[in-house]
Amino acid sequence: MGAKNGNIDVILAKQGKVDKLQLRRRVEFRQATQTDAKMDLLRKKYKPVNDTGAKTKANGMHKVIAGEEQSSESNGLLDRSGFRRPAHSLFPAERLTTGWKTVRPIGPGLNNLGNTCFLNSVLQCLTYTPPLAEYMLARVHSDSCRAGDNCMLCKFEAHVGRALSKRESASISPKSIVGRLKMVAKHMRIGRQEDAHEFLRLLVDAFQRSLLTGIDSKIDRRIQETTLTHHIFGGYLQSQVSCSRCGYDSNTFDPLLDVSLDISGSTIAKGLRSFTRPEVLNKSNRYKCEKCARLVDATKQMTIYQLPRILTLQLKRFSAFGGKINRFVEFPLALNVKSYISKNSPESGPFDYNLYAVLVHSGGSARSGHYYCFVKSPAGVWYELNDSM
Repeated sequence: MGAKNGNIDVILAKQGKVDKLQLRRRVEFRQATQTDAKMDLLRKKYKPVNDTGAKTKANGMHKVIAGEEQSSESNGLLDRSGFRRPAHSLFPAERLTTGWKTVRPIGPGLNNLGNTCFLNSVLQCLTYTPPLAEYMLARVHSDSCRAGDNCMLCKFEAHVGRALSKRESASISPKSIVGRLKMVAKHMRIGRQEDAHEFLRLLVDAFQRSLLTGIDSKIDRRIQETTLTHHIFGGYLQSQVSCSRCGYDSNTFDPLLDVSLDISGSTIAKGLRSFTRPEVLNKSNRYKCEKCARLVDATKQMTIYQLPRILTLQLKRFSAFGGKINRFVEFPLALNVKSYISKNSPESGPFDYNLYAVLVHSGGSARSGHYYCFVKSPAGVWYELNDSM
């Protein structure tokens, strides 16, 4: 008819054909990429006045309305603590293994290509991360990658395949990754000493960008957090503020890919206790309670709400002035984290992690020194991997 689609309703109405033709128009439904945050908030905040089935349940001092709990569970988004689940997942977690499928010998060392010890140490730790390595060895990602030749996850997949191949016995050079260092971090330079922890975080971010290539950039953040990288390294932290006047709990959730610990003691357990120690909010730092609508004394505590499959701990050994904190810290071979889990977490265990890799910095300051690592091979034997040996 030579008319724009936006005017079709007007044209049909003028011709008196609304009943006949408008109902014949095809309506296509697509899966939403974003959740309706306003509706979720309303469901949590209000209850129907005619809902006879709504009952108030008290869980300690934190009250939950049964009607809210049912509506949250029925839409599959909000749990009783206010944590919003993703509408769907981008990666099926059941594809990941918890350990090695086969016993393999230790792979080759990596050549230092000019102050690349920070990069080599990170690559070695990732190469011996069982669920990640096994998935890389299956070459599933490269078969369906949409990111093209510069995909960092494809380069890492090829590196893992080469490093764990029986054909490699001498040391190898990770040139395909070193040559694309600027794609991981624009401010990093080949030949300059860089921070290994920063590189690890940026490399995992590069993996994430590759996995989200070709997916709607406006997709809900919770759905973005269901990729391969988040299923392996990702969990959630809960920051809970509890009102000392009415007992109301205000929960905030943030994704975690690692946990940074102050070196406040000689063990990892002491660092985790410090990380999760409650903070009292009083005097000039009082909290405005949503329920009381006034400033009150409160306690604030950071805990782990959802555990990652692989827990990455970083010790904050460098001071703000670049100095090194050389205090001895004991690494247990097995770590139970049950004491650091949120009390309202749905986690039911197991809560035990087994150590498989340690990345070490030797030197007196953040601006100098050398990185190397210890890894546990698929055969269960510990090795030191050091590109200066």
